[in-house]
Amino acid sequence: MISRYRSIDVSSHTLSPAPKLRKRLWQAGLALALFIATLAIGNGFVPADKAVSRKSAGHDFLAFYTAGAFVRTGRAAELYDIPTIAAAEQELARHEGLELRDDQFGPYWNPPFFACVFAPLSALPYQTAWTVWFAMNLICAGAAIAILSRLIARRSADWRDWALAPLLIVVSMPFIQALGHGQNTCVSLLLLTITVDLWRSDRALAAGVACGLLFYKPQLGAVVAAALVLSPGWRSIAGLAIAGTSLFAFNLIALPGTLSRFLQQLGPNVAFMQVEHKYMWDRHVTLKAFWRLLMQGFAAGELTPMTRTLYLISVLAVAACLVATIWKLRRRTDDMISRDRLIAATILAMPLLMPFYFDYDLLLLAVPAVLAAREHVGGQTIDRPLLFGWVALFAWQFVSPAVAGATHVNGTVPILAGVAAMAMHRAWRASEQLAIESSESIHPPLRHAA
Repeated sequence: MISRYRSIDVSSHTLSPAPKLRKRLWQAGLALALFIATLAIGNGFVPADKAVSRKSAGHDFLAFYTAGAFVRTGRAAELYDIPTIAAAEQELARHEGLELRDDQFGPYWNPPFFACVFAPLSALPYQTAWTVWFAMNLICAGAAIAILSRLIARRSADWRDWALAPLLIVVSMPFIQALGHGQNTCVSLLLLTITVDLWRSDRALAAGVACGLLFYKPQLGAVVAAALVLSPGWRSIAGLAIAGTSLFAFNLIALPGTLSRFLQQLGPNVAFMQVEHKYMWDRHVTLKAFWRLLMQGFAAGELTPMTRTLYLISVLAVAACLVATIWKLRRRTDDMISRDRLIAATILAMPLLMPFYFDYDLLLLAVPAVLAAREHVGGQTIDRPLLFGWVALFAWQFVSPAVAGATHVNGTVPILAGVAAMAMHRAWRASEQLAIESSESIHPPLRHAA
């Protein structure tokens, strides 16, 4: 019987994870942490009108706070009315002295039930609510990091291995962006981490329930849910059904009529932001945004026929590769390496396939990064191109918005596509190698004959 923790992919592109590599990662992580700490301390000595503060940061929370206030005051039917939301946010910004342009606001994109989370917070003064929300995000991030670190610790008891995960996560640009914008990405990271942990533990029903909760932000749950359905099967479908039914029933009872409003208005609201006005395509990490920015820049308007064609061809290509990978490995999920590679490839491909995915949500890639690291700690082999791809993706996030804004080329997308492609290739190699080793264990004479 093949060990579920066996290293099975050794090629000419591998290198040994010697202490030298680990040392370099620690040096880079600590240097980056020192640099970020220096900037944070220096920010306190910058003139108030130029410093980063609560008045200039965390504005995404403004949309959540306003949505919570609408729910709390019985105005949930107006959650997706853009002029009403914009006027309410502008009024709040003026009252709080926030640095917001007169034409700037953030629409509420999430399903209505998620606004209930912010109803209690909206009863607090805005700055107090922001502090509570910031603390909640830190708690969610800490819980997710603890689970991810434990995955590595189960393979290697050396603290220098598992402690790299929290270090590199907290100094990553998506983590800084998620906290700085007042976003919900840390909540998403915790839900995804729980989903993956349950999936790896053969608890498909519970994994389906956890994944279903991710649909408070549908672009984060759709691809993972599809992989769960195609891989573990009916138990994950049952879990997704339980979560979906529960959220639907809660929405129906607590906020009647709002779900249909959400479904009717989401398309027009997205078009209002992305088509009718100049949009921040440089902050999205999707294939749609890549081609839109490259071919049309930031100008308002629909996708041109050429842009749409390039977008659809590339999305179909990535989707076909991912579906083929999942289908090939669906019956080999009893092997931990195959399962981890399948999960990693799925999460990596997710941003590319979605039409809407901001760069701060790349924090979720901490999950496949940890799965890749877990496979290689303890003397296993490392795929050199994949390692360089991960390093490039991590480093590029610090310059991506500036470069994309200046050149109209979002380098994150091709780097991410390359890492996803290599992850899918490794998943295929896992399946093929397992098939060969399984055949050799059953028919050893054939091996000698060969």
